[in-house]
Amino acid sequence: MTSNEALAETLGQIVPNGVLVAASTQSPWERQNSPSKWTEFLEKAGFGVTLPFQAEAALRVTRAAPAGTWVINACFPDAVNPLAAALGLPLWCGIGNAALLAASAQAALGLSDQRDLRMLAHHSHLYPPRDGHPEARAWLGDEDRGGDRGAGREEDRELADVGGLLAAQRAAGRAELNHVTGLASARLVAALIAGHDMPTHLPGPLGLPGGYPVHASLASGIRLRLPYGVEEKEAVDFNQRAALRDGVVVEDGRVTFAPAAREQLAAVAPDLADGFPVTDLEPATAALEQLRTRLRRAPAGRQDTGREPA
Repeated sequence: MTSNEALAETLGQIVPNGVLVAASTQSPWERQNSPSKWTEFLEKAGFGVTLPFQAEAALRVTRAAPAGTWVINACFPDAVNPLAAALGLPLWCGIGNAALLAASAQAALGLSDQRDLRMLAHHSHLYPPRDGHPEARAWLGDEDRGGDRGAGREEDRELADVGGLLAAQRAAGRAELNHVTGLASARLVAALIAGHDMPTHLPGPLGLPGGYPVHASLASGIRLRLPYGVEEKEAVDFNQRAALRDGVVVEDGRVTFAPAAREQLAAVAPDLADGFPVTDLEPATAALEQLRTRLRRAPAGRQDTGREPA
């Protein structure tokens, strides 16, 4: 029995209501704990290059989950969830990133909940934007009781200093922020189990790239609650521009790397530099694994020759 078959058998026996995936085959802490030529490469290319590794566990669980089991993904959902959607896999939503950013803005604004807050925020917005990349966007106004896409109230007003709202979060240590992400995840899961319709912010809802304001419930599913005058296409385009800072964009059934990531890949793994169709994810993951194994053998600061060590 393969590991995938064993996972499917286990989930089939348990038949869980839902599964929260919070594990991947690439640790975000590797740069601090085990620096190498690989972590230096990621620093230059961008976190998005690790997309195949971030997707492995989430895609395995989604494929193995029994019908009716919802799957929430905490591993780079801004790009993993669109990848799953392109593969036809029903990954329900993501958690973290946009949820963390919205919680930070909520605290700065002194709001009791997020029903009057609407943010467009990508994983890349966990850090201050640079090199012309856009800042996260946020609006404040009366709650749209209907919750339909693009049907926010005219009273929504865009906030000017979103960076100021996020300053405390961006100054905090990542380990501390995990507590906030954990709380946001727990609140979402508790609301789903209780049958509540929760106004919140999620990354990768409906297989979309980046993060959005949503209503989420198991009964009615996920519905975007965009601010008045902002259409879904505009929101998606904004998040795809933000995705370039992470180094990867998933669009039209293809994984494409941003210029900096493409340049770094061209030097050490040219076959990956131009990206790949989502249907080629397995060989792309294998090629990236070979690159990671090779670069991990080279200490940080040492020039990699592109050849296996003798």
